[in-house]
Amino acid sequence: GHRSAETNATLDAGFAAVDQALLELSRTTGMPMHQVINLFMKSRGRTASSINYWNLYSNYFKDNTKQELGRLGQNLTVGERTPSRRKECYAKFKEQFPDTYQDILDTHEELASLGALPQTIGQRGQAFQR
Repeated sequence: GHRSAETNATLDAGFAAVDQALLELSRTTGMPMHQVINLFMKSRGRTASSINYWNLYSNYFKDNTKQELGRLGQNLTVGERTPSRRKECYAKFKEQFPDTYQDILDTHEELASLGALPQTIGQRGQAFQR
């Protein structure tokens, strides 16, 4: 049904408190806000979003092909980066980092998106001063 103004005000105050707590956790841990939220949701047995980690790993694999092929323990060349090899590497990656692989891929994706932003020297200087 329709929520009362009192209920909406209570929710708004509660959401503001949760937002403040998450911001503080993000600041004190140095972790991005979305990562804090994802960890919070995982700690409660829930997922925060429908992030496709296979797609994130595909980008990670592309940027770290030699390292990832090394997980298979074979002397494979970069030319052997077939989808089935990538699938094997992804399984090994998750096996090696069972509790943190999502965080690693989230961070890689963030860094890749930040690196893709064109910036002038002046813009970089301004960002550094912040």
